Amino acid sequence: MRRRIVQPPASSLESINVTPLIDVVMCLIIFFLIVGKLSTDRGLAVRLPPSARGAEEASPVVMIVTVAKLADAPERVAEGAEGWKSLGITVQADGEPMADSKALEAAIRGRILAAPLTSIQVRADRALNFGNVEPVLRACGQGGAKSVRLATERTP
Repeated sequence: MRRRIVQPPASSLESINVTPLIDVVMCLIIFFLIVGKLSTDRGLAVRLPPSARGAEEASPVVMIVTVAKLADAPERVAEGAEGWKSLGITVQADGEPMADSKALEAAIRGRILAAPLTSIQVRADRALNFGNVEPVLRACGQGGAKSVRLATERTP
């Protein structure tokens, strides 16, 4: 009786086709790059004021409040305007538009009740005066925020 002797290939890598694996890995890399970029861009696109000093956000839970100048806002806003429009600004909290300071206070209060260690990060456009941003900061404080930070763009 004869025995068959089967010899394995010289190298096991010769028999594995890695091209589909490389395609899948490249798709995953692109997916995570896009998701990472989208997760950092919550809310309106604003140009932050420059700053050479400051520290990175260390709080584990952050609520982002974005303050932007209205695109069609005239130099002097009409007296009949209500809410944030009377200041010529628009405000979003984690991407959700806020009609006025009471709505912002309620949103912050709800977030702090859910997660007491929440830090508020205010991202205000560099073209705005402090007088436009101050009511937003006041609403954050009246909403019960323990930590309110102004976001800036780091300059060398």
